[in-house]
Amino acid sequence: MTAPSWFFSLRFRLILAFTLALALALAVVTLFVGFAAQQETDRFQRRSQEFRTDRIHRLIARHFREHRAWDGLQPRLEQAASLYGRRFIVTDPAGQILVDSHHPDAINELNEIAAKKHFWETWEKDKLPGRARPIVVDNRQIGLLVLAPDAAALDGDSDRRGGGLFPAAFLPGETPGPPPDREPAAARFATEVQRALWWTGLAAAAAGILLVSLMARRILAPVQTLNAAARRLGQGDLTQRVPAAGPTELQNLGQTFNTMAANLQAAEQQRRNLVADVAHELRTPLSNIQGYLEAINDGLLQPDPPTLNALQQQTAHLVALVEDLRLLAQAEAGALQLHRTLSPLDELLSEAVAAFRPRAEAKDLPLSLTVAPNIPSLWFDQTRIRQVIGNLLENAIMHTPPGGAVSVTAAPTDNAAVSVAVQDRGPGIAAADLPHIFDRFYRVDPSRARSTGGVGLGLTIARQLVQAHGGHIQAQSQPGCGAVFTFTLPLTGNPPP
Repeated sequence: MTAPSWFFSLRFRLILAFTLALALALAVVTLFVGFAAQQETDRFQRRSQEFRTDRIHRLIARHFREHRAWDGLQPRLEQAASLYGRRFIVTDPAGQILVDSHHPDAINELNEIAAKKHFWETWEKDKLPGRARPIVVDNRQIGLLVLAPDAAALDGDSDRRGGGLFPAAFLPGETPGPPPDREPAAARFATEVQRALWWTGLAAAAAGILLVSLMARRILAPVQTLNAAARRLGQGDLTQRVPAAGPTELQNLGQTFNTMAANLQAAEQQRRNLVADVAHELRTPLSNIQGYLEAINDGLLQPDPPTLNALQQQTAHLVALVEDLRLLAQAEAGALQLHRTLSPLDELLSEAVAAFRPRAEAKDLPLSLTVAPNIPSLWFDQTRIRQVIGNLLENAIMHTPPGGAVSVTAAPTDNAAVSVAVQDRGPGIAAADLPHIFDRFYRVDPSRARSTGGVGLGLTIARQLVQAHGGHIQAQSQPGCGAVFTFTLPLTGNPPP
C-alpha cells in the first residue's frame, strides 16, 4: 500500500518535528515541575505535621501539668484529631494506651490484644522512630504521644498500607473496608499542578501545531512557486522566473534559480544563434560553389584555371571554417590535445611578427616587437600559441588604418605568468561590443561583410586556446584610441601531466 503524498511533504515533516519536540519538552517540564511540586508538597506536609504534632504535644503536656491527670483529655484529643484529620494515641511510659482519639471505647481491648501479641516490643523497635514523642513534664517522662500518618487510620485498615498504628484485628467490632477518599490539601495541590500542566501543554501543543502549520504554509509557498517554475522550465519554458522573497535562504534559492534560468535561456539563444551563424557562413561558399558548378554544367563557364582557382578558394574557405568549428568544439569540451614543449617565447613572437610584417608594410603600418630580457622558456604548444598571436595580429592589422601602428610587447607579471599584449591604433571597440567580442560569430560590423573581418571565430578560438594553457585573455579599448588584446601564460617549471 502506497503512503499518501502529503505524508512525505516537507510541511507535514515540519509539523511532525515540532509536535515531537513540543511533546518531549512538555513531558520533561511536566515531570520536572511535577517532581518539584511533589517534593515541595511532601516537605510542606512534613513541616505541617511537625507543627501540628508540636501543638498537640504542648496541649497534652499543658493539660497534664494543669490537672496532674489524664481526665478530660479525651474530648480535647478528639477535637484535635477531627481538626487535623489524624489519629492521636496517648500511652503511659510502659506502652499502655490511656487515650485514643478515635476509639475511646476499645482501649482495654486494644491493651489486651497488644499484650498478648507483644505488640509494643516489636512496634517500638520498628516503627517508633518519628511516630511517637515522649511527653515530659517537670523533667519526667509521663507518657508517649503516638500518631497515625493520615486520616485513613479511622477505619483501622491503614496498616495494610503502612499508614496506621494497629492492624484491623486490633479494632474489635469493625470490618476493614476501603480507605475513605480523603486527600490532604497539599497533595491535591500537587495533583492539580500536574493536571494544569498537562492541560496547558495540550493547549499549547494545539496552538503550536496550528501556528506551525500556518507558518509552514507561508514559508513553503515560495518553494511551491519555485517547484512549479522549475517544472515549467523543465518543459522548455525558459522564461520562467520566481520572486526572490521570504527568508534569506529562500531569497538566495530564488536568485540562484533565476540565474540558472537566465543562463539556460542565454545558452539556448546562443545555440540557436550558432546554428543560424553556421548555416549563414556555410551557405555563402556552398552557394558560390554550386553556382560555378551549374555554370560549368550549363556550358556558361569553362573549367579553366581561373574558374578552378575560384572553386578552390571557396573550398578552402569551407575547410577552414569546418576546421575552426572542430577546434572550437574540442577546446570547449576540454578534449583538445596540446603538445607542449619547453620553448622560448621570444623566438615564437619574432617569427610571428616577421610573418605579418609584409602585410603591415603593405598598409603603411609600422609593426614593432618589444620583449623583456628576463623571460624564461615556457611549456606551451607552439602551434596553438602561434595561432593565437596570428589571430590577434591579423585583427590588429585589419582594423588599423594606414598611417597607424601595431605593437607587440611581452613581459613577466607579478602573478608567475608572462603577459603578451597586441596593441593597435585603430578606431577602437565600442563599450557595448567589448563584453561580446570573444563570443562565437560575434562581429562588431553588423553587415557581416568579409572585407571588415572573418567569420567571428578567431577571438573565440584564441580565448579557448589560452585558457587551455591555463592562461587568461582580455581586451581593453576606448573608441578612437585603438584596442589592446592581452593574454597571459603561466610560468611552470615542469611540463603538465
